[in-house]
Order: sequence, then structure tokens, then C-alpha cells
Amino acid sequence: MGMTNDIDKIREITGYEPGKAFIYGFNEDGRVRRECVETYGVDTPGEPVVYDTRTKNFHIFPNSMEITDEILQSEADLRLKVYNYFIEYCNNNKETFDVIKYEKSRPSENARSKKLRISEEMHDKMVIDKVVDCKKGEGCGKNKVTRGLYKYLPFYYNGKIYNINFMRFYIDKDNKVNCIFKQIQFDRTNRRNVNEDGICYPKTYQNHVNKLDKLIQDNKGKNFCYNPPVAYEAKEAEKAVEEIVKKFVEFVKKCEEYDTK
Repeated sequence: MGMTNDIDKIREITGYEPGKAFIYGFNEDGRVRRECVETYGVDTPGEPVVYDTRTKNFHIFPNSMEITDEILQSEADLRLKVYNYFIEYCNNNKETFDVIKYEKSRPSENARSKKLRISEEMHDKMVIDKVVDCKKGEGCGKNKVTRGLYKYLPFYYNGKIYNINFMRFYIDKDNKVNCIFKQIQFDRTNRRNVNEDGICYPKTYQNHVNKLDKLIQDNKGKNFCYNPPVAYEAKEAEKAVEEIVKKFVEFVKKCEEYDTK
């Protein structure tokens, strides 16, 4: 078992098929655009990297390496800014979280399991990775094609994992899994991987405006994804970063609030 781009096999396992890759951004007039690009291993032949049978995650990659490089740098820059501002925001707001930076001590150590255990034992402590540069983060990055394109920021809290993703997955009306790069998506998982108990991508790419409470209630005890009403980028870059962090803190707080009811 491993990576595959066999559409029949993917459909048999998940009930869904791989769809398209989109790039979200703005045109010359400043209007929002969602550009569809050819996908590696789906629209064009390529290595079997579309679906991971171990993690149950889809990977929809642009075929163009030039586009991939641009996304990669954009994600890396924003990821580091969000990481740093999250720490600053929590340090300056005592009603948020006490942050603990985790640094792997032994090469053989199962870091994710260790961080989950620490977050359970140290109740109400937010465990995060020690990040020193913009290339860090967890996610799909070992394959020469993926090249870190799906890296995300994981946060460990009370035995659960909350993730900030810098791309947005969704399922369309044809039961195809699509990915929009340069859009933000949060997820909450009670397991190691968000799709471990079944594909839980939302059936819309649009923001979940005023729908967070219902999403949490409908998915109590389950893994789920949330499309926060925040911008990936804005004219004032700092504002985008601040809003991502604030909405993420709100997301975690609200999930935890319902979990204690």
C-alpha cells in the first residue's frame, strides 16, 4: 500500500475520484479569479502521487513546475508569518493558549504521537513544533514531485490535532476531490490523519460564513474541515496573517467548548 493514481482503485477505496487543481488569486483589475490548471498524474501521465492509501489523503498537483514553485514559495512565506504571529498573539493574550514548542530529541522518536501525548498530559497547553525557517511544517514533502507543496501547520491540544492548511480541498457535485491553492482551510482531527476515518472534505469551496457552530455539532467526535472566512493574501499582508490567526484561535476555542458540553 502507498501512493496511487489509479482512478478505479481510488474510487473503490474512497467513493470519490481525483478532480482539478485551481489557483486562487486576483486578476489585473483586482477581481478574484480561480484558475484551473492541468494536474499531474490525472490530466497528464506521472508518478502515482494522487492518493495516499496510508494516510487516506488526496494530493492534487499542478502539472507545471513553474506554477508549483510559485505556490511553494508563497505558502512557505505565509506559513512562517502565521506561525510567528500565532506565538506573538498567544503571548499577548492570556485568554488564548499557553504555547509549548516541541523539539524532537531522538531520531527514532514518533514525534506526532509524542506531541499528542504531551497535549493530553499537559491539559490546556498548546503544543507546536519548533520552526526556524519558512520551509518547515508537516505534510507531504518527500516525493520529488510533491516537494513540500502540502505542508501545513499542526497544533496539538488536549489530545487532538488542529491544522492550518494553506490550500483548500472540496468535493464537487460529481463526487470529485478538488484542491484550490492559495486558500485557507482549518481542520480538526481526533486521529493521526484527518481522513483516517473516511474522506471529510467539505462539499463546497466557499467560506463557511456563520456555519462553524453547526459544523462542530454535526461532527462531534469526528474529524472535519472548515473553510474560514479569511483571505490568503490581502493588500495589507499583515492584516491577512492576523485574521488567519484570530479565526484559527476562535476555531479551536469553539471546538473545545463544544467538546466539554
